[in-house]
Amino acid sequence: MRRGNLAQSAKTAERRTQAVKMRTEGHTYTQIAQALGYAGRNAAHMDIKRALEKHVVEEGIALEVWRELELGRLDAMQLAIWPEAMAGNTRAIETCLKILDRRAKYLGLDTAIKLEVLTVDALDAQIARLEAELGAAGLAPGHSENSEA
Repeated sequence: MRRGNLAQSAKTAERRTQAVKMRTEGHTYTQIAQALGYAGRNAAHMDIKRALEKHVVEEGIALEVWRELELGRLDAMQLAIWPEAMAGNTRAIETCLKILDRRAKYLGLDTAIKLEVLTVDALDAQIARLEAELGAAGLAPGHSENSEA
């Protein structure tokens, strides 16, 4: 790699590091673009996305790290507005509910969980049904085209 390319790569890496840091702090893509000289918010967004993807691949950083960061931000926001919500400020209550909703989404708490309880009788009935289907298809245990019955 030539000296000019090496210097440019170092400059790009430094700008990406700054961009990720600013995004982590909560800056918008527009603010990042303006502060760091990107062509626009989309360019900043793509560069940050590339940096994070590269980081995930190279460092093995899991999605959990980013989720924990986001959850920490939600905690800080909720902590800041909680006293107003508890005092009955309806706008603060609405904001807290939005924070709680976002937290539930991050944690997957809204995902439907299907539990199926099977009894021994239900299992026996299922096995009998499957055996009957196999028998009707000529695939029952002990049944083969070469066997003589």
